[in-house]
Amino acid sequence: MDYRRWARHLLLFTVALILIYAFCQLLPDKPLMQALSIGTAYTSLLYFAVTLSIGPVNLIRSRRNPLSSLLRRDLGIWSGILALAHTITGLQVHFKGRLIQYFIYPPDESHVLPFRTDPFGLTNYIGLISALIMIALLCLSNNRSIRIMGASSWKKWQRLTYFLVLAIPIHGLVYQLLEKRIGIYTVLLLATTLVVIAMQTSGFIQRRKLKTSRQ
Repeated sequence: MDYRRWARHLLLFTVALILIYAFCQLLPDKPLMQALSIGTAYTSLLYFAVTLSIGPVNLIRSRRNPLSSLLRRDLGIWSGILALAHTITGLQVHFKGRLIQYFIYPPDESHVLPFRTDPFGLTNYIGLISALIMIALLCLSNNRSIRIMGASSWKKWQRLTYFLVLAIPIHGLVYQLLEKRIGIYTVLLLATTLVVIAMQTSGFIQRRKLKTSRQ
């Protein structure tokens, strides 16, 4: 890794710390772990949105859109790291660290199946699946994976990000409704999601136009 890429990682790390601090300042009444959970979640969301916007912007500007650019890869790496940081901190907010109760009903409650099917449990399962996808994408964010898997197969795995485009806002919105904190974070979540969808749609339309013009 050359010094320019190290410098970019340092910049992304620094910006992430600033954003997390800023988000936490908007939640002065929340416990530290909950504030960190929210701060890392929304910083990851912003990085994720920028990552998914680079490709469509290149297409709209009629610029070369490589299979994997270092800028897009590095933004995606930090988005994944921050998402995992959100998962770790978020699992410390409730139940005093008893992680299993995020997914299994408490032992004093009687249910046909122990797995939580209430909104709290379902959104936690969505979050868990999203975290596992992030881990998979982090493991594939290197040239060696592209060489071993081949460009076509590697790209198919990268399309798991489209699941995240829907899963992340659903997970975040359900938590906001459950915790009754509808406000600026809701606006940010919905606005960012709409921007990502709009950019991806524009990129898709531009790609179809390019294919049609070449026929």
